[in-house]
Parts: sequence; structure tokens; C-alpha cells
Amino acid sequence: MDDKLRKGLGRQNEGEGSKSADKKYREAATDFAKRTDTVQTGLEAEREVENYKDEFDRAEKSGRAHSAGDLPKDVSGEDFEKKP
Repeated sequence: MDDKLRKGLGRQNEGEGSKSADKKYREAATDFAKRTDTVQTGLEAEREVENYKDEFDRAEKSGRAHSAGDLPKDVSGEDFEKKP
């Protein structure tokens, strides 16, 4: 696609990182924080992780199995031991 057509579609290349996407994310995150009791939401998320620990651990193991494996610990998960 040539540059004239690309600009016409409103998809101007912003270089490395998208400033407009960053701005939209920050606005949405701020709005969420203003509308939500973030401490309570965090506690609920923590309880959910504790209640479904096995399921989360399986999902994490599955995700690590698909790692690019740049570091041996990426796949083994030995660097991710959770401490109480």
C-alpha cells in the first residue's frame, strides 16, 4: 500500500511505539481507576488466582512451553518460583 493511500485511511505510521494507542490506553486506564475500587478488584483477582491455582499453573506452563526459549529458564520456569 502506498503512503498516499495509507495517510488517506488515517493510519499514519508513528514510528516505534504508537503515541495514539498509548494515549488511548492511558485515558482508559485512568477512567477505570476513577470508576472502580481498584484495591477491592485486586483482592478479588488475588482470591480467584488462589481458588483456581492449578488452572493458572497449567496455563502458565502451557504458555512457557511456547516460549521462544531465549533463556533456558523461560521454558523450565525455575526462575518463577512463587514465594509465600
